[in-house]
Formats: sequence, structure tokens, C-alpha cells
Amino acid sequence: MLPTLTSLPTADPGPVLNPTNLLILLVVGAVLYPLQKKLREAVSRRRRERWAEEDRLAELERRDASGEGPAQSD
Repeated sequence: MLPTLTSLPTADPGPVLNPTNLLILLVVGAVLYPLQKKLREAVSRRRRERWAEEDRLAELERRDASGEGPAQSD
């Protein structure tokens, strides 16, 4: 017969936030936070560059459509 959850012995887990767990949490945070911050900055920079390029292309299309663009020589 397979043991059920109620038939398993329970162990006292002790304090959840003991000094070891707190140290692990701080180390993980100290490593992951700068990585997350750098990733967000890179993604934001690429997004702003993409938006600027899209705006530049849209402006060129508006100029071409209205005939305000520079004169083209053949």
C-alpha cells in the first residue's frame, strides 16, 4: 500500500528564516539584482533605439508622400 500524506511522519521544520537561509537569500539577491538591472537597462536602450528608428522612417515616409523630400537626381 502506498503511503498517504496523512500517514507520513511530520518533522518540525524549525524556523523558516534562520541565519543560514537569510544569508542564502542575501547572496542570491546580491547576484540577481545587478543582473536584472543590467538586463532591464539593455532592453530599454534597445527599445528606445528601435522607436527612434521607427520615428525616423515614418518621418521619411511622410516627406516622400508629401513631396517635401530632397530632390532626386537621375
